[in-house]
Parts: sequence; C-alpha cells; structure tokens
Amino acid sequence: MKIKEALNFINATTTVRAKVDGDYLNIFSKDMISDNWFLKLNTKAINWDTVLKHWGGLTDVAPEDLARAMDVIQRLLDTPVEERFPEKKYQLVVKRENPFCPKYVSNIITGFDELVFDLSKDEKEARIFSEKKLNQIKEREPSLAPAIDAMKKEVKDDED
Repeated sequence: MKIKEALNFINATTTVRAKVDGDYLNIFSKDMISDNWFLKLNTKAINWDTVLKHWGGLTDVAPEDLARAMDVIQRLLDTPVEERFPEKKYQLVVKRENPFCPKYVSNIITGFDELVFDLSKDEKEARIFSEKKLNQIKEREPSLAPAIDAMKKEVKDDED
C-alpha cells in the first residue's frame, strides 16, 4: 500500500482524518486539530513498536473508523518501505537551452554496436522513464550517465 492510498482510505471515514507531516503519518479525530493525533506512524516504520499512540486524541472517533485506521497502518507495515512511495518518473529533454524548440526522447535503442535516441518535438510522444529504468540504462551504458542526468525532467503524477 502506498502512503497516498493510505491517506485516501483513512480520509474516507466519517470521524477520522490523516495527513503526512514530514516523515510522519498523523491520524486524528476529524473534529480535532491535526496536532492532536491519536496514532503517529513514521512512514518508514516496519512494526507496531514504533507507532506512537495517544489515546486521549480519540475524542468522537467511531469504533469502525478506528478499526479502519489501524487496519490501514497494518497494511502499511506489511508493505516494504520502498513500495510505499510513488516511484519518480522522468522525461528526457534535449536542447533545453532553447525553450521554443525542446526535443523529447521518445525511445532509446541499444544494440551490440549501436545506440540510438529517437527524438520528438511533441511532449505527448515523450517516453516516461522510471527511476529504475534509467538506472538500468546507466548501468549498461555508463558513459551515458552524465547525459541522462542532465536531460532528466521529473514528471509529476496524479498520485504524488
């Protein structure tokens, strides 16, 4: 389960709300201010021992909403930390110095003795690369690593 998904599940309840504050997921009563949490989870926590509890913040929380919040926390704890956060995605942009005519990488083709970048003027045709995929390309072609890092433009996703 991703952090954004956990927020959506908890915030869909009637009496409980959640928000991320720095490295923490704070869960609090809908009618209380967000500083008055009753559960606080480090987003990189791996067990219940690290979940902070303040039961005084349970004012006006329906039992079924508390159960849902605790279930969501368990599902987060069951999810490996690296899978809780959306993976960054990138476009590769060439000719950035000319804002009127950027070129976008639509494909990278590597072969035994060739390396080809397909380019497009249309941003809609730009290929979206995950961080993992770009790292694989950089491992296979280490001489490209500085160029790839210079061309990377982060693509914001609706899940962020």
